[in-house]
Amino acid sequence: MRVYWVRHAAAVRRGEWRRAERLRPLTGGGHRQAQRLLELFEGAPLTHLLTSPDLRCRQTLEPLAAQRGLPIQLDSRLASGRSAASALALLGELDGHAAVLCSHGDVIPRVIERLCDEGLRLERELICEKGSVWIVDAEPGRRARARYVPPPAKAREPGLAEWDDVAPQGREKLRVAVLDLGSTSFHLLVADATPTGEIRRVLREREMLRLGALVARGGNIPEPVCGRAIEVARQLRRRAAAARVERLYPVATAALRDARNGRQLARRIGDVLGTPVRVLSGVEEAHLMFAAFRQRLAVRDGPALGIDLGGGSLELAVGDESNVHWEATLPLGVARLHGEFVSADPMSREARDAIRARVRSSLASVARRLARRRQLDCIGAGGTLSALARRIVTRRTSWPARAVNQLFLPISELREVAAELVGSTHQERLAMPGLQKPRADLLPTGAVVLETLASELSLPGITVSDWGLREGVILEALGLESVRIAAAR
Repeated sequence: MRVYWVRHAAAVRRGEWRRAERLRPLTGGGHRQAQRLLELFEGAPLTHLLTSPDLRCRQTLEPLAAQRGLPIQLDSRLASGRSAASALALLGELDGHAAVLCSHGDVIPRVIERLCDEGLRLERELICEKGSVWIVDAEPGRRARARYVPPPAKAREPGLAEWDDVAPQGREKLRVAVLDLGSTSFHLLVADATPTGEIRRVLREREMLRLGALVARGGNIPEPVCGRAIEVARQLRRRAAAARVERLYPVATAALRDARNGRQLARRIGDVLGTPVRVLSGVEEAHLMFAAFRQRLAVRDGPALGIDLGGGSLELAVGDESNVHWEATLPLGVARLHGEFVSADPMSREARDAIRARVRSSLASVARRLARRRQLDCIGAGGTLSALARRIVTRRTSWPARAVNQLFLPISELREVAAELVGSTHQERLAMPGLQKPRADLLPTGAVVLETLASELSLPGITVSDWGLREGVILEALGLESVRIAAAR
């Protein structure tokens, strides 16, 4: 049995990383190290790739996984700080097959020392540099041996400084734009992205079109509105060009997916943009949303529920740091329900009750499925949730919120703000601190949907992510995430 113990390649230094430690990525040099490791494994009959859940470990094995077509399996027993006994327990599950295990500089030396206590023979002193590999061979009736392979970059360029010394701001950047043709608005995001998955927003533009409400009423998008949508897309394309965007990724969601003439409109918009519009399925939306959550927030070892409430649909996904295990898309978009049920200002009690009944009915099968799991953390995205978060912060502090990322909204406050919004007129909402004008009419409907969802699924609350579908599209384009629909089914 041969096991390759790989220490992750060079990562951004801790002192230069301001987000969750588990999301600390490889540097550009670290990615080159990971790519050069492929030569070491050439011809090796590998069957398993296992890694610590930390992003830098996953990225170290991604070139090998792509070359071999093998899945990367995350295992917390390889995480930093774990014991040798914990990591070695994995070996009994490999059935004697050759495997690559990627871990950290504190775990691998403990493993090698423990094996030495059991008779392992080393060919050199025990060291463990970033990007290095310990190859351990154990055959029945023979003494186990271990061979050390130094980092490939150092082996070829011995005078090179540590890869960790490369400052993150010096890494290559690509200016990209996502044009999200949504059910409530057309939204342009221009961002600078790096190969490690860092995304810095440069420009955001939004035009409210409310296509979801039109589709809910008639199933079609009227021709005058199609003309307006095409012109808005043209204008946003010009904004992207003015921002010197190198790549444009237009995507469409529920309204164009569900409208009878939605695909035709998508083709017309693609002609104007000069690049085809990708009409996302609900499954793709859920996967891309969860990819953004994984990169932006620290998704713990156990599964989490991700939600994205848009204008035309509600996406839900249950996943962890490696995979999405289940997903659903439901016709519970804010613009859709508002157009169907709300006609009075303020919202009538009958409309509120009808929205709640629709949400409960649509969520019934989801609630039964999730009831079999232990209580899940819930992460949410979308303009409605962010708007509610800003209003909740203002209610708490009397000061407007500068940022709401990672803010936890307990269900008690969701209920309070829903009651406040439902009982208010449009003019009263416009005067509320922390509430933005473009969402003043739809926000009561969105608040009812989210409050009912949290109640029906027995959620203690929702943690807000400021990354969602658009950032997920960028991550996929960078090759850091793939929509593995078939594998997740």
